[in-house]
Amino acid sequence: MELHQKLTILGVILLIATFMIHFYHEQDHSGIGFNYAYVTGIAMLIAFSASFLLFNKEKLKDSKK
Repeated sequence: MELHQKLTILGVILLIATFMIHFYHEQDHSGIGFNYAYVTGIAMLIAFSASFLLFNKEKLKDSKK
């Protein structure tokens, strides 16, 4: 399995975790404290961005020429 595929799977796991954390926070602690869904959400965006860049690395190099 290639690295970009592993990063995509990690991104999906982080997406699910983000929804679960946000839902739990809104149900039980609405308006109180820090919502840690932001942390997993940012990590998810980083994982998906890195996966996209790795997957399209050759196309990005060709477009610069």
